[in-house]
Amino acid sequence: MEPKKLIENHILNIIQNEPVREQADLQDILKKRGYEVPQATLSRKLKKLNIAKVDGIYKIVDFNTSSLPIVLSMKISDFGIIVLHTQPGNANNLGYFIDQKYVNYDIYDTQEYPILGTIAGDDTLIVIVKNKDALKEAQALFESLFPYLKSK
Repeated sequence: MEPKKLIENHILNIIQNEPVREQADLQDILKKRGYEVPQATLSRKLKKLNIAKVDGIYKIVDFNTSSLPIVLSMKISDFGIIVLHTQPGNANNLGYFIDQKYVNYDIYDTQEYPILGTIAGDDTLIVIVKNKDALKEAQALFESLFPYLKSK
Protein backbone atom coordinates (compact mmCIF):
# COMPACT_ATOMS: atom_id res chain seq x y z
CA MET A 1 0.00 0.00 0.00
CA GLU A 2 1.20 3.52 -0.84
CA PRO A 3 2.63 5.36 2.21
CA LYS A 4 0.22 8.33 1.86
CA LYS A 5 -2.78 6.00 1.78
CA LEU A 6 -1.40 4.02 4.72
CA ILE A 7 -1.10 7.19 6.83
CA GLU A 8 -4.65 8.19 5.87
CA ASN A 9 -5.91 4.76 6.95
CA HIS A 10 -4.12 5.17 10.29
CA ILE A 11 -5.68 8.61 10.74
CA LEU A 12 -9.16 7.24 10.02
CA ASN A 13 -8.59 4.34 12.41
CA ILE A 14 -7.39 6.63 15.20
CA ILE A 15 -10.27 9.10 14.79
CA GLN A 16 -12.83 6.28 14.79
CA ASN A 17 -11.40 4.59 17.89
CA GLU A 18 -9.96 7.30 20.14
CA PRO A 19 -11.18 10.73 21.27
CA VAL A 20 -8.64 13.13 19.70
CA ARG A 21 -8.93 16.72 20.90
CA GLU A 22 -5.85 18.31 19.31
CA GLN A 23 -3.87 17.78 16.13
CA ALA A 24 -0.74 17.49 18.29
CA ASP A 25 -2.33 14.48 20.03
CA LEU A 26 -2.98 12.88 16.65
CA GLN A 27 0.61 13.60 15.63
CA ASP A 28 1.86 11.86 18.81
CA ILE A 29 -0.26 8.77 18.16
CA LEU A 30 0.95 8.62 14.56
CA LYS A 31 4.55 9.02 15.78
CA LYS A 32 4.09 6.04 18.13
CA ARG A 33 2.93 4.08 15.08
CA GLY A 34 6.09 5.10 13.21
CA TYR A 35 4.86 8.06 11.15
CA GLU A 36 6.27 11.59 11.45
CA VAL A 37 3.59 13.86 9.95
CA PRO A 38 4.14 17.65 9.91
CA GLN A 39 1.23 19.72 11.24
CA ALA A 40 0.50 21.37 7.87
CA THR A 41 0.38 17.98 6.13
CA LEU A 42 -1.84 16.58 8.87
CA SER A 43 -4.21 19.52 8.57
CA ARG A 44 -4.54 18.97 4.79
CA LYS A 45 -5.15 15.24 5.30
CA LEU A 46 -7.88 15.92 7.88
CA LYS A 47 -9.65 18.21 5.43
CA LYS A 48 -9.29 15.67 2.59
CA LEU A 49 -10.70 12.90 4.81
CA ASN A 50 -13.66 15.07 5.94
CA ILE A 51 -12.45 15.07 9.52
CA ALA A 52 -13.32 18.13 11.58
CA LYS A 53 -13.44 19.13 15.22
CA VAL A 54 -17.01 18.77 16.45
CA ASP A 55 -17.74 19.61 20.09
CA GLY A 56 -14.00 19.60 20.83
CA ILE A 57 -13.27 16.15 19.37
CA TYR A 58 -12.11 15.29 15.86
CA LYS A 59 -14.76 13.30 14.00
CA ILE A 60 -15.40 12.04 10.51
CA VAL A 61 -18.22 14.14 9.17
CA ASP A 62 -20.47 13.18 6.33
CA PHE A 63 -22.67 15.63 4.53
CA ASN A 64 -25.17 15.46 1.67
CA THR A 65 -23.57 17.93 -0.72
CA SER A 66 -19.81 17.63 -1.03
CA SER A 67 -19.51 21.28 -2.05
CA LEU A 68 -20.96 22.51 1.25
CA PRO A 69 -18.53 23.58 3.95
CA ILE A 70 -18.44 21.51 7.11
CA VAL A 71 -20.52 22.99 9.93
CA LEU A 72 -18.68 22.43 13.19
CA SER A 73 -21.46 23.52 15.52
CA MET A 74 -24.93 25.04 15.62
CA LYS A 75 -26.23 27.28 18.39
CA ILE A 76 -29.83 28.45 18.58
CA SER A 77 -31.08 31.50 20.44
CA ASP A 78 -34.64 32.20 21.58
CA PHE A 79 -34.67 35.37 19.47
CA GLY A 80 -34.86 33.90 15.97
CA ILE A 81 -31.12 33.59 15.38
CA ILE A 82 -29.08 30.50 14.60
CA VAL A 83 -25.28 30.66 14.70
CA LEU A 84 -23.34 28.17 12.57
CA HIS A 85 -19.58 27.73 13.01
CA THR A 86 -17.46 26.50 10.10
CA GLN A 87 -13.80 26.01 9.41
CA PRO A 88 -11.98 29.33 8.81
CA GLY A 89 -12.83 30.92 5.48
CA ASN A 90 -16.01 28.91 4.85
CA ALA A 91 -18.85 30.91 6.42
CA ASN A 92 -19.31 33.12 3.37
CA ASN A 93 -19.75 30.13 1.02
CA LEU A 94 -22.26 28.55 3.37
CA GLY A 95 -24.17 31.83 3.70
CA TYR A 96 -24.32 32.22 -0.07
CA PHE A 97 -25.67 28.67 -0.44
CA ILE A 98 -28.36 29.22 2.24
CA ASP A 99 -29.36 32.61 0.82
CA GLN A 100 -29.68 31.25 -2.71
CA LYS A 101 -31.59 28.12 -1.73
CA TYR A 102 -33.67 29.08 1.33
CA VAL A 103 -34.37 32.82 1.18
CA ASN A 104 -37.32 34.09 -0.89
CA TYR A 105 -35.94 36.70 -3.28
CA ASP A 106 -38.38 35.90 -6.06
CA ILE A 107 -41.92 37.23 -5.42
CA TYR A 108 -43.28 34.42 -7.62
CA ASP A 109 -41.64 31.70 -5.50
CA THR A 110 -44.52 30.17 -3.53
CA GLN A 111 -42.30 28.02 -1.29
CA GLU A 112 -42.12 29.52 2.20
CA TYR A 113 -38.79 29.14 3.99
CA PRO A 114 -38.16 29.96 7.65
CA ILE A 115 -35.03 31.99 6.87
CA LEU A 116 -34.91 35.75 6.22
CA GLY A 117 -31.18 35.93 5.45
CA THR A 118 -27.63 35.39 6.64
CA ILE A 119 -24.64 37.42 7.79
CA ALA A 120 -21.23 35.81 7.33
CA GLY A 121 -17.90 36.37 8.96
CA ASP A 122 -14.80 34.24 8.41
CA ASP A 123 -15.88 31.13 10.31
CA THR A 124 -19.22 32.17 11.80
CA LEU A 125 -22.56 32.47 10.05
CA ILE A 126 -25.57 34.16 11.61
CA VAL A 127 -28.85 32.89 10.19
CA ILE A 128 -31.82 35.17 10.82
CA VAL A 129 -35.06 33.24 11.13
CA LYS A 130 -38.51 34.76 10.45
CA ASN A 131 -39.82 34.30 13.97
CA LYS A 132 -39.57 32.16 17.10
CA ASP A 133 -42.01 29.62 15.66
CA ALA A 134 -39.77 29.10 12.61
CA LEU A 135 -36.73 28.17 14.73
CA LYS A 136 -37.64 24.47 14.92
CA GLU A 137 -38.24 24.35 11.17
CA ALA A 138 -34.88 26.01 10.46
CA GLN A 139 -33.14 23.69 12.92
CA ALA A 140 -34.67 20.66 11.17
CA LEU A 141 -33.54 22.07 7.82
CA PHE A 142 -29.91 22.35 9.01
CA GLU A 143 -30.01 18.93 10.65
CA SER A 144 -31.15 17.46 7.31
CA LEU A 145 -28.28 19.22 5.50
CA PHE A 146 -25.75 18.29 8.20
CA PRO A 147 -26.99 15.06 9.85
CA TYR A 148 -24.04 14.93 12.26
CA LEU A 149 -25.49 17.99 14.06
CA LYS A 150 -28.50 15.99 15.31
CA SER A 151 -26.61 14.55 18.26
CA LYS A 152 -26.32 17.96 19.92
